[in-house]
Amino acid sequence: MMALMLALTLVGGAAVAQTPLPPPYNYDEPLPKGPRPLPAWQYLTLGEAKHTYRMPVYANHKLGKGLKSIRRVIVVLPGARRDAGQHYQDIEALVNRDPAHKTDTLVLALEFPTSVDADFAKLPAWRKSSWEVGGKSIQASGRPGPISAFQVLDDIVKWSADRKAIPALSDIVLAAHGSGAQLLQRYAILNDLDGTVRREGLGLRYVVANAPSYLYLTAERPRRTSGGYASYERGICPTYNQYPYGPQQFPAYASDPGPASLYVRYASRDVVYLLGGADNNPEDHGLDKHCAAEAQGATRLSRGLGYLRYDHLLAHRGSSPINLTHTPQRVMGVGHDATAMFGSQCGTQALLGHDARIAERAASCEAITPAP
Repeated sequence: MMALMLALTLVGGAAVAQTPLPPPYNYDEPLPKGPRPLPAWQYLTLGEAKHTYRMPVYANHKLGKGLKSIRRVIVVLPGARRDAGQHYQDIEALVNRDPAHKTDTLVLALEFPTSVDADFAKLPAWRKSSWEVGGKSIQASGRPGPISAFQVLDDIVKWSADRKAIPALSDIVLAAHGSGAQLLQRYAILNDLDGTVRREGLGLRYVVANAPSYLYLTAERPRRTSGGYASYERGICPTYNQYPYGPQQFPAYASDPGPASLYVRYASRDVVYLLGGADNNPEDHGLDKHCAAEAQGATRLSRGLGYLRYDHLLAHRGSSPINLTHTPQRVMGVGHDATAMFGSQCGTQALLGHDARIAERAASCEAITPAP
């Protein structure tokens, strides 16, 4: 009898220790909203005369007509994850917050097709990530080309600046996050089109967010321990100063390979650098681990801060400082997150102007004032 009572006591104790059942499911509770559907692809016809080609974009207006009210064109480049759709939705949401911008802003989210994209069979196509540094599309039957990614950006800027198609245009904004920002930073330095566009009375801005590496115009790189800048050890990385990380072996697109003249021109361009204050993981899966990228720093944040100090150093080197028109901003508390970077206070204003409506929970920003 005592053994039976002890067994019952143990069973009862076990029952009390069990995890209680969850409350019954409320079938009347609304389901969470799914992602917004993307619009159908549209196609920009670019190039000239017999050498035209088409590139796929997501757009918030029908291309080819009804663009007379457009005052601003925002061209957003994809990242390594081929996230043109996500970038489109992010920036469209910013535009739609303000009725005025919804009607006068054209958003173009560009994609660079690869050879395995069956939907883009007759379009230019790039091998893997070759477009990220301005590489040319593949030579293949049925495809135009080869066309460099830099030429694509040139042609999109020319298409946007066509006053016959977009007569009220005042500003063109090129924006990119991550791997796309790597291409955009190099384009901001190397292109010959910026001056022509601005002389026609148009603004041209480059918004470079969380780039994985930068194009230096000298052999100097940040010192890891003592501060300042010095040539990197070639025994560690013999190619650290070759393109796309340095000025050696520039691509054919760079018509003026002189680093000094390139920098003077670049310093006058409207470039907004956005650095995520928490984009500081040295083991991030998508981080560029090439030794030439490692020479610039261990994380995207350290590489960005190192480059901005270098930018400031070059502008103030010599007896006659150069007027630097670049705007560096740290987005507080944000890591490698394009949605939060573009939607931050400074990101929204870089894309839409200082009169843009800022979301209530947008990340705050802090101006970076680099010193050599």
